[in-house]
Amino acid sequence: MTVHIAFQGGTHGHFLKFVLAKFSGHTPPILDLPFTHTGTSHKKINYSGMFQITHPHLWGWDDPNDPHVVITVDKEDILLLQRIVYLRPGDREIDLESDMITLPDSVGDKKSIKNLYGIETDNGIPRFILRDFCKLGFSDIQQHGFTVTDRILRQKKLKNVYYFPVNAFWNKNSFVEHLNILGKKFQLELELDHQIIDLHEKFIDLLPQLKTKDRAANVIDAINEGKNVTTDNLDLIEQAFVYSWMETKYKNILAPFTNKFFSNTAEIKNYIKWYPHFYHGMNPTLPKTEG
Repeated sequence: MTVHIAFQGGTHGHFLKFVLAKFSGHTPPILDLPFTHTGTSHKKINYSGMFQITHPHLWGWDDPNDPHVVITVDKEDILLLQRIVYLRPGDREIDLESDMITLPDSVGDKKSIKNLYGIETDNGIPRFILRDFCKLGFSDIQQHGFTVTDRILRQKKLKNVYYFPVNAFWNKNSFVEHLNILGKKFQLELELDHQIIDLHEKFIDLLPQLKTKDRAANVIDAINEGKNVTTDNLDLIEQAFVYSWMETKYKNILAPFTNKFFSNTAEIKNYIKWYPHFYHGMNPTLPKTEG
């Protein structure tokens, strides 16, 4: 029996393959750990072949009669995934702190940015361009790449499938619960002992963005509550999320196109308050339902 793990890049499909292969009673023992220096599970390991990873939206589907695990994404997951995706998939380490950011050719967004903004991208792009590009995705979440691909994965009619939510990876109890259900469904004879807890802890330790997953939401809450808190700790993707919130809530305002971001929420409040009225106009980048 072959079990196919269908997933989008960045949603931990390699880690799930490792876990199933390590703890299934049908596969040989695995003593190595899968983690690379960036935290991905891409390290080469001698797998038995029972579990196969696939990106069917890129490569096409395997036999729909075979067992499939489809890793799903909800809109609430996308901010954290977007933060992860620029660092981990393909073991690329993109410096998001630079004023000029270089995107490898393997990053699909590079071509999209070139086409959308009409700029050359080979020698890097200003950080405000990448921030703006990510902002557009958050502002139209139904057309975000993660959302669109998730619909494609869910719509495929499969005979024997288990839908594994990506956010289950980020919580120990939820992760083990889904593993147990999955194991029974496909009769994998999973033997989940203390090792799964230790392994999951290592996985979480290598996912620093998880520790700050609510940081952007907390900044937005502070703005709504009139509190002044620092925004200096937000990364570029979180900044894009805050800009998206600002333009979606205040539809006549465009966020500034500068490499430097606001230092605190008081500056954001003042920007909104004093934005010149004669610049007001419906934001052309918002979805029609938002405008």
